[in-house]
Amino acid sequence: MPSILIVDDEVSFRLMVVDFLEDQYHVESAECGEQALKMLSARTFDLVISDICMPGMDGVELLRTIRMLYPSIKTVLMTANDIDQFLELALLDGIANIIPKTVPFNFSEVAVVVKGLLTGEIFGLPRYLLSEGTIFAEYRITSSSEGCSVRDEIARIMKQRFNSAGDMKLSLDEIITNAIYHAPDGGDGTDKYKAYTDILLFPDEYVRVVCGFDHEKCGVAIIDQKGRLTKETVLAKIHRQVSGEGLCDTSGRGIHMSRLFADRMIINIDRGKKTEVILMNYTIPAYRGFKPLYINEL
Repeated sequence: MPSILIVDDEVSFRLMVVDFLEDQYHVESAECGEQALKMLSARTFDLVISDICMPGMDGVELLRTIRMLYPSIKTVLMTANDIDQFLELALLDGIANIIPKTVPFNFSEVAVVVKGLLTGEIFGLPRYLLSEGTIFAEYRITSSSEGCSVRDEIARIMKQRFNSAGDMKLSLDEIITNAIYHAPDGGDGTDKYKAYTDILLFPDEYVRVVCGFDHEKCGVAIIDQKGRLTKETVLAKIHRQVSGEGLCDTSGRGIHMSRLFADRMIINIDRGKKTEVILMNYTIPAYRGFKPLYINEL
């Protein structure tokens, strides 16, 4: 049974997370970073989940220390604050997963994040849907014109099912465009195709799109076959846009805008093989708000 250490100075929240996870994992808890390090020196844990803002050693410093002393341990942060204010630290320390402390707390989201970190099973829209989730459409994009038609078709279906598709249509436009024009490599590390030109893709460049929903959200996964994105690149692009440094950048704007428009954006990377960008919008307002940071790289 994998072992997890929960670190949070708020007793009620810490015990609530422990109670939720202990049916599937061996779970222990600490009230501060210093206590967590003592526990880590005494026994082995597979995953540490830590709040960011704590008295004494904060969560970022704790994870930095864990990575230096115990590099095999997986780590993830949580916060009730605006996650965007921690993006510079995330970039500097390679932090790729920050869970928002929504009210009510999104336990199903935590379960998916934890399982993905522990098992490496990160790809596929169905694993991010609840158990009753349904896949309602799948597409294969073979050209730039098909990219536009698929985007419009998904927007039409979502408007019928969920009464709105405005933000999702904008997000799809950005991510599908990136997958078509920026995923294929010209052989020298540059993009193979010029953006917004009319192109036909080769079979190993085809883009898959999968759409699904459960009773609380709808989601779309866009998968390319190249895997050119890296965790570092994504973090840098998002940080530049959020900080204002990249206001004149064209590169990275699509990822930033998609994260801004979607309630959840998850980026899964298997370098040199595939990249999956999952966009999800909640049909209920409970879990909207501060944007999480979810970048998984095998």
